[in-house]
Formats: sequence, structure tokens, C-alpha cells
Amino acid sequence: MATAAHSVPADPAATARLQFVLRFSFGTTAAFIVCELMGWQPSALAPVLTGVLLANLPVAPPFKVGIVLILVMAVCAWLAFLLTVWLQQTPQLLFGVIGLIMFIAFAGLAQAKGQLPLTLLLMCITVVPVVTLTLSEYAGIFPSLLARAMGLAVIFTWIAYAIWPMPSPKAPDAPAAPQQFPVAAAALGVLIVLPVMLVYLLFGLTDAIPVLLTTVLLVAQMEQERSAASGWAKLLGNFLGGFVAVAAYYLLQIAPNLATLALISFIIGFGFANEIVKGGVRGGNALLGYNASMVIFGLALLKGEDNSGTWGARVVQFGIACTFAVGMMMLLWPRLKARSSKAS
Repeated sequence: MATAAHSVPADPAATARLQFVLRFSFGTTAAFIVCELMGWQPSALAPVLTGVLLANLPVAPPFKVGIVLILVMAVCAWLAFLLTVWLQQTPQLLFGVIGLIMFIAFAGLAQAKGQLPLTLLLMCITVVPVVTLTLSEYAGIFPSLLARAMGLAVIFTWIAYAIWPMPSPKAPDAPAAPQQFPVAAAALGVLIVLPVMLVYLLFGLTDAIPVLLTTVLLVAQMEQERSAASGWAKLLGNFLGGFVAVAAYYLLQIAPNLATLALISFIIGFGFANEIVKGGVRGGNALLGYNASMVIFGLALLKGEDNSGTWGARVVQFGIACTFAVGMMMLLWPRLKARSSKAS
């Protein structure tokens, strides 16, 4: 009887789901631990990018694709940095150029063109100028940090797929349909992201990375109809990620060592991966929640106990920025769409 029981083949679908969860948990945890061990800050960049790759690639990327991803990130990051350096003495021109690049990128996304390169460009053109102008310790090196983070993400994606090679069971996202009003969608994206950047620069806030990254990804991934339900679901996922990060930080204080950090990071990845693997809107929101969790957790570790109040305030900033983004979508999208339809 025991032999017969052991001979029953495992459910391939269940095995594929388990391999996805283990692959995601291991890859993101390994990237995070390597960055913490080596002192590569911000340590959350690599696990966030690793999670994005593992959640969206059905199989391990070919060697050429991995190299191209690293090159695209490097080019976008250095372009944003060089523009900031060249035009920082004329801030009006700098933000005019940034706004124009944003508009072109959002318009491309609205027309379902070059989704990954344009998303990376938006991330870089949003975060790099603010970090360069507000964080002197990162000035001149942040583009290299982004390229290195993408390099680690590609490497740990390859390693995770080598250990758990079954193709991802996550249903592939439906191809993005071109929007009927791409100009209005691009204008809305600029009207949301650019003011958040300006607030961080005008007030000299140094917590720009998590808030700006989340804001630009939230806007870039918003569905065509900019529905309230979709926006608030994403906002809820981001809030959940923030609270998970707070809980993880306090849990780590029980036994503050590398093994405990790895275990907590693995559990976070495991929990979110069980939702990400379901795909669809729910899976996308879970990925946003995971990103928020790791970014805030990584910065909490960087600040340490002496500055614990600052990362608690970061969760509030995070929520305010996301609420602003969702509110602007709900308020402006119907008006911009109506004007575009009249003009056409």
C-alpha cells in the first residue's frame, strides 16, 4: 500500500505553483541578503527588481535578454543623471525636459509600446533627479546602483530558475490594449508624478525612493478606465505592504542577525508569492504590496533604532502619495477623456 501511495504522481499544476512560490521567495531573499551583507544600499532595489522579473517571466530569460535588461536600466539611469547635472542650474528647464520625457513615456505605454523599457525609463527619470539633488551621498553613484541592482536581479532570476525550472504557472497578463486617448493618459501621468517630485525637492525630503517608485508604478500600471475600484485596490495593497514591513522590523529585533533577516525575508516573499501566482489584478496588486514591503523594510534597517520614527512617518508619506495618485486619476481622467473625445 505504501509503495502504491508513493507511486501516485504529483499534480503538475500544484508542483508548478509550489516551484513559483519557492523560486520567488528564494530569489528575492537572496538578492536582499547579498545587498545587506555587502552594504549595498538601498538594499531593496535588487529584491524588488528580482520580484518583478520572476513574477512576469514565464521561463528564465535568455542570456542576451538578461544583458539587454541591464543595459537598458544603465542607459536610462545615466541619461536621467546626466540631464540632472547639466540642467540643475536652470530648474525650470530641467523639469520641463523631465516632464516632456515623462509625457512621451506615458504616451508610449498608453499605446501599448515598449512596456518594459518605458517603465524602466519612467522609474529612472522620476527617481534619479530627486535622489541626485537631495541625497549628496548618492550623487554620481545612484545610476550605477540601479544598474547593479538590475544585474543582481537577472543573476538571481537565472539561479532561481536553475533550481526550480518548471515554467511559471501564473497566467500571462493579457497584452495591453492601446488606449483610445493616449495623449490624455500621458498628460494625466505627468500631472500626477511631476508634482510629487516637486514636493520632495522643494521640502528637501530624503525619503523619495519608495514613494516615487510606488507612485510611478501605480500610474504606469493603472488600467485604461482608471476605475476607482482598481485604484483603491492598489492603494490597499501598498498600505498592506507598509504594515508588513513594520511588523517585520519589530520581529527582527527579537533576534537581530542575518539568519533571522533571511528567514523573515523568505516568509514575506512566500506570503506574497502565494497571491502573485494567481495572476490577474489580484496578483498585480500583491506584487505592488511586496515591493512596498521590501522597500520600507530595507530603509527601516538602514535607519536603525535611532531613527525608527522616520520610517514610521515614511508609511504615512507613502499613503499620502498613493492617495493623491488615485484621487487625481478619479478626478481628472473623466475630464481629460471628455476633452479628448470632443477634440477628436
